[in-house]
Amino acid sequence: MNILIAQHKHKQLLKLVLIGLMLFAVSACASDVNQEENFPQVSDPGQVFTLDDLLKTTFKESSNYSTEGLPGSSDVSYGFLRIPGGDPYEYEVRFYKSHQEAVDLGTPLAIEGSGETAILSKSDSTYKEGVKNRRMACGSGVGGGARSGICSKFGSYAIFGNLVMLCEGADKTQSVERCGLLATELMTNE
Repeated sequence: MNILIAQHKHKQLLKLVLIGLMLFAVSACASDVNQEENFPQVSDPGQVFTLDDLLKTTFKESSNYSTEGLPGSSDVSYGFLRIPGGDPYEYEVRFYKSHQEAVDLGTPLAIEGSGETAILSKSDSTYKEGVKNRRMACGSGVGGGARSGICSKFGSYAIFGNLVMLCEGADKTQSVERCGLLATELMTNE
């Protein structure tokens, strides 16, 4: 009798383990689908965009930077995009002749200007123009006081065609998602 009870419990445990594995497999597949739906960090829609193309969207330019210190770039625009009903998000958009030049020449300086390891000091950065707009106050102050540190405003970047876009966000995922908003505006306007 004890043997039958032990076998029954063993079968129940085995069923629970199998159900758990199936649920894990289904959720893993679902998360892969969601990742594929996200905006890719590097993509080429097969178009070459100009500053005029950007300015025809709902993007509002605050500054147009010099390209000195940014090899291969023809224009740099800093501004914001407000999606209807949402908050404005800030961007630094760098223009190159081609997608390949954006990837080859733009990637190292996009990494330098965004993310957790961004170089936010004008004296240390390679591309000095607009450094103050790439940083923001962060961290908590002592006793709930003012913020006490400097962080990158741009959590990451995306390369879309011939553009390198530094996009506002708390982290890489949020930044790349917001780069996707600007890319959608560009494609909608074409």
